[in-house]
Amino acid sequence: MFENGIERRSFIKTAAVAGAVLAGASVLGGCSKNTAADAGGIASIKWDKEVDVLVVGSGTAAMAAIAAKDAGAKTVLIIEKGDLFGGTTAISGGAMWIPNNYVQKAKGIADTPEDARKYMVAVTEGQSSDELIDSYLTNGPKMMEWFRDKFGYEWVAATAPAMFQDYYEFPGFRPFGRTVNIVGSDGKKTSGSGAWKLIRGIVDKLGIEVMMPTAGKKLYTDATGRVVGVEATGADGKSINIGAKAVILGTGGFDFNKDMRVGDLRGPIQGSVSVQTDTGDGHAMGMAIGADLRNMNSCWGLPFFVVEPDKLKGDCDWQTYRGKPGAVVVNKYGERIGNESSAYQVFNRAFWEYDTGRFELRNMPAYWICDSTFVQNYPLPPSYTDKGVVPAYMKKADTLEGLCKALGIDSAGFAATIAAFNTNAKNGVDPVWHRGEYAFDRNTGGDLTGKRTDLKNNCLAPIEKGPFYGALYGPGTCGTNGGLRINGKAQVLDVWGKVIAGLYAVGNTSGSVMGAGYPGAGSCVGAGSVMGFVAGQHAATL
Repeated sequence: MFENGIERRSFIKTAAVAGAVLAGASVLGGCSKNTAADAGGIASIKWDKEVDVLVVGSGTAAMAAIAAKDAGAKTVLIIEKGDLFGGTTAISGGAMWIPNNYVQKAKGIADTPEDARKYMVAVTEGQSSDELIDSYLTNGPKMMEWFRDKFGYEWVAATAPAMFQDYYEFPGFRPFGRTVNIVGSDGKKTSGSGAWKLIRGIVDKLGIEVMMPTAGKKLYTDATGRVVGVEATGADGKSINIGAKAVILGTGGFDFNKDMRVGDLRGPIQGSVSVQTDTGDGHAMGMAIGADLRNMNSCWGLPFFVVEPDKLKGDCDWQTYRGKPGAVVVNKYGERIGNESSAYQVFNRAFWEYDTGRFELRNMPAYWICDSTFVQNYPLPPSYTDKGVVPAYMKKADTLEGLCKALGIDSAGFAATIAAFNTNAKNGVDPVWHRGEYAFDRNTGGDLTGKRTDLKNNCLAPIEKGPFYGALYGPGTCGTNGGLRINGKAQVLDVWGKVIAGLYAVGNTSGSVMGAGYPGAGSCVGAGSVMGFVAGQHAATL
């Protein structure tokens, strides 16, 4: 994908009374003098550029740039570390989870702010806040209508296929209707790629400058602690000083920062579909001036086949083949580790169960196993379309015992597991993990062909017809979702809970409004876009 390329240098922080941030940067000749920060003792810095609002990152943060410009900011600049405008968002599905929206209402889909709030409080597991949740639920529908009315792009409810329902059956759950996509100029639902091409078009039309590849490196503050600019690194490796009345950080997560992954996440990840420029740059920039952190132990979970265990990448699990009838996921002891038909975020958490008797993560490594009936009925990655095609990295054996030997699974333990599983599957029940009891399981994880008459539960079938197939299966992400602590206006807060003036964070650079959960398809892009809209509008008032 992308080269990490930019090495973060040490951040220089001084006290204001002893105070200001030291310049320590190369200065280009003929630049305007920094007058806004003179009182802070950094008059020696000369800005190569000065703007009203500087947005660091071009994913969901691009929505902040558009909102700021529309709200009256005269000059808005986006800098992007990578070569792809949109970053991870541009390679996502582009969906946004936004309750109580106008598309739902037009379709007669009942929803209420009260139900949505009740649901979000349960899903976020205490790792969000009432202020963030209320801001999101209030501004999400507003953002959609603003985008439609200002720029002429409609939204469509992503109700087909049925996978776009809420992921947890908690109070306030809705089977369908909270996930939306932007409609392109061709009248069709856009993916992340299509949506962010459209976003780029709006950016250009509004006269918002974009600099790529340009990486944010550190924040400048004045004597009061207010953020007044950023030191960035251009494509030539030279420093660029950018003065700004407001800075919005949206540099993505920290998937490709090993120290942060190991130090902050609840457990290890073995893959990520984020762009490799997601190295926690915005997190470090904020921490260097005293920003607080939230939700750093969480990620947007995405299990996948571990093809190359030593590399942090892999095929993703969007099609939830994991939950189709005739497949299971087991640990090395041959035990199933969870409800295979559950949503990717939900299942991802099963890998991090700690065994206090053996002092290990009991479910790592784990293995995905299926029989030949599964292969005949359902496509597997990386094709996702061709039935009967088995990836080269999968092990094959004529017997389940032989497959266990090839994969390193305890065959006796697996035999006991599969004997009980097969008996229950034939009866259409799963008393261990309740597979197929939930709407998401049946409408997304299960068989959707409508052609199989042998299933009492569309998520369950016995695993008994050889040959058998299996592969290493592990935890991954489509982004980390912990970061700088923000309030309901997306302003960054310091360790004392006070606003750091002039600084905002959105997307995976912020402690997500979604907390520990993943309410439904599009929660990641929705969270970043809605809070970007909020940040941009507020920043423009500065």
